[in-house]
Amino acid sequence: MKIDLHLREGEKGAWSLRKFTISEKEAKIDQLRCAINGKSSRAVEAGEYWKLTENGYTYMTNTPAEVRDHYGFIHSASGSVLIAGLGLGMVVQALLDRGKCERIVVVEKSQDVIDIVGPCYDDPRVEIVCSDIFDYKTKEHFDYAWFDIWPDICGDNYAEMKRLHRKFARSVTNKDSWCRCECYRLAQDN
Repeated sequence: MKIDLHLREGEKGAWSLRKFTISEKEAKIDQLRCAINGKSSRAVEAGEYWKLTENGYTYMTNTPAEVRDHYGFIHSASGSVLIAGLGLGMVVQALLDRGKCERIVVVEKSQDVIDIVGPCYDDPRVEIVCSDIFDYKTKEHFDYAWFDIWPDICGDNYAEMKRLHRKFARSVTNKDSWCRCECYRLAQDN
């Protein structure tokens, strides 16, 4: 699954939105590294991609591995959707392209991210709110929610995922978080 993003490079505060290229050689090295570590599904393919960074640290890309991480949610979601974390807007774009969502509310805590990524999603079905998802309050009911606020897959994220799932238990019918199963397994290992 490929998601075409219609972004513009830019910077605001500590955040940067840029295109980057992975060469065939870099992809082969990454594929070998991932195979050795038993994570072949995380291998990167050669191509041109987008990345969102904060102070040089990559928060999100639209590489095939990251797209696969969101695949299940993208293909399930319909109706009204709550998304925690704007990132590149990849999930927003995919949901708009599918045409099964009447309303998408994105909660993003960084106004700088909203300023550089948000204008690319000028669609009447999309509302972007500047707030920390842990502080966000709503009386609205959502059919689906996607929580994707973490830059890395790690066991420490799992407690926050559980907290968000509990917080929105009454206002969201179907909830999921980015790489939740992997984070659960990593949390059990600690």
